[in-house]
Amino acid sequence: MRTAPLALLLGLLLLACDDESGIKPPSQLSGFTGTITFTGKWPEDTDQIRLAAALRFPPSTIADVLLGEALPVGGDSLHYTFYTDPVALQAVGVVWKEKGQGWDATNIIGYYFPTENHLTPGAVTISRKDEMIQDIDITCDLTKVKRHVNSAIGGMLRVQGAWPPGASKVVVAASTAPLLPTSLLDLFFSFPIDAGFDSTRYIISVQPGTYKLVAALVIEESQSIGLESIKGAYYSFSGIKIINPETKKLDVDLNLIFPAGSAKAETRDSQTGPRSLQHRRGE
Repeated sequence: MRTAPLALLLGLLLLACDDESGIKPPSQLSGFTGTITFTGKWPEDTDQIRLAAALRFPPSTIADVLLGEALPVGGDSLHYTFYTDPVALQAVGVVWKEKGQGWDATNIIGYYFPTENHLTPGAVTISRKDEMIQDIDITCDLTKVKRHVNSAIGGMLRVQGAWPPGASKVVVAASTAPLLPTSLLDLFFSFPIDAGFDSTRYIISVQPGTYKLVAALVIEESQSIGLESIKGAYYSFSGIKIINPETKKLDVDLNLIFPAGSAKAETRDSQTGPRSLQHRRGE
């Protein structure tokens, strides 16, 4: 595992959106197109699906997300076209909407992955007003839909050391993977938290299940998200068990470790990682 968004990654991501208008074709047709393939059974409570494109990944505000028009549901695959003016996109995915609920841009059931690394979404850059990029194909896993629940994982974030100068946001991610996550679809993300705090609380809305890893990632300006972004983590062999949609586990505390006397996160030495990992056996 070389990189992780964390969304969480991620991730992540991370914001609700109630806009039903979609993206209208501009006068000059630019954007991207591809095929979406669906695996698994369509949930009966499916309302709509849409393309979502992130200007930043993970997104920090709703302004970082472009939401496309509603796409057909119920099939095994479909061809789509997403119209947009020239823009650099850091991630493209498909958002699922539950009947009776609003749009949630974190309810991603598939991302564009140009490589075998499914922890880093593929970037898409439209450079000209007449450019239509082909083959932005996405595979969606319908078992990854996130229904409205009250269940959550949360706790305290405490900082040790000095914040890196470029730190802007913190996101916390919980993983359902048995060991380390292998895909963004294994992750549930918190809302972004402004960097610079000494301590603060976080909360992640999660589906019922078992979560062995919870990690805090620091987003730095002009830096890609990767393993070096993880500044604190909790791991349990038996996992945090979210039994039903009302279960809340709000005592999963994390220490964010920043090396003393170091201005950049990438200067962490090999001793930093183990000190940032709270490894609890038998929980």
